[in-house]
Amino acid sequence: MAEINRQWCVADVAGGEGMALSREQFAYREAEIPTLQEGEVLIRNVYFSCDPMNHAWVKGLGERFSAIPIGSPMRGGVAGRVVASRHPDFKEGEAVTGFLEWADYVASGSLDLTGTPLQRIPEGFPLASGLATLGMTGLCAYFGVADIGKPKLGDTMVVSGAAGAIGTVAGQLGRIAGARVIGIAGGPEKCALLTRELGFAATIDYKKEDVASRLQALCPNGIDVFFDNVGGAILDSALANMARGGRIVICGGISGYNAPAAGLHNHLMLAIQGCTMAGFFYFDRVGRFGEGVARLATWLKAGQIKEILTVAEGIDSVPDAALGQFAGSNIGKQLVKIADDPME
Repeated sequence: MAEINRQWCVADVAGGEGMALSREQFAYREAEIPTLQEGEVLIRNVYFSCDPMNHAWVKGLGERFSAIPIGSPMRGGVAGRVVASRHPDFKEGEAVTGFLEWADYVASGSLDLTGTPLQRIPEGFPLASGLATLGMTGLCAYFGVADIGKPKLGDTMVVSGAAGAIGTVAGQLGRIAGARVIGIAGGPEKCALLTRELGFAATIDYKKEDVASRLQALCPNGIDVFFDNVGGAILDSALANMARGGRIVICGGISGYNAPAAGLHNHLMLAIQGCTMAGFFYFDRVGRFGEGVARLATWLKAGQIKEILTVAEGIDSVPDAALGQFAGSNIGKQLVKIADDPME
């Protein structure tokens, strides 16, 4: 076991525009490895998950998350191995994931820092999957599609941010349900991946194409399901092209995380077309995590879902990887691998 515990901590809370942090707000620190108390496990983190939530947690997110104090370790999704246990329900060697400190080693009870039960990664799957398809990413896609979007055979489903972490999974779930899936993404590489590897029927490159006119051309009978990770002008374009009885899933709104999002002008289409638009909060569905993970694991094992990862190597790469998601530098889930899996 290493003699030091490398950590990324909060240097300041004032920097960055909107939700995103600035490079200066990341402070590297070395500390001692935690000493276990009764009822705790010691986890050797292997992967960190880069999500907008990491940034929101530093600055605070309303009543949901209190701001992390300056000088304290940053927090986010982690996946690792239990290397020591003083908890009766966890054994050494188990693969676990949760929302914990960004450090080499963390001590945790059965609940993580959000008050959510520490999750076991199903046997037979790599640690990375516990933060991707079998973690918050996949579960957000699963709940949004299953509970709100409800695509069915013959539907047309459109996904914004389709080459991102949640979008890649949501689109594949729509395809599994029998929908014709169209992805909105930025750049030819991302668009090609969606059709070539993930089974999307068509794509729209928002950087080069007019989204509204392309939606009209590709969805002549309207959009039955719109899974939105972007908001702003792209959501407004989708509203103008909804089919009667269409369903809009609000999962994210990255276009407005760092600057005010463009206003909506087509919201009356919800009434005219009898559509519904609803969002959800991941942590409100804790009781159904087991259901979602079981279904996602079945599809992943069968090859019906392909997991797309962008993995930065080394703990030094954390700030750049965390900031890069706001520039669209990742395809699929952005992770940072800080160590080798102790079981490999």
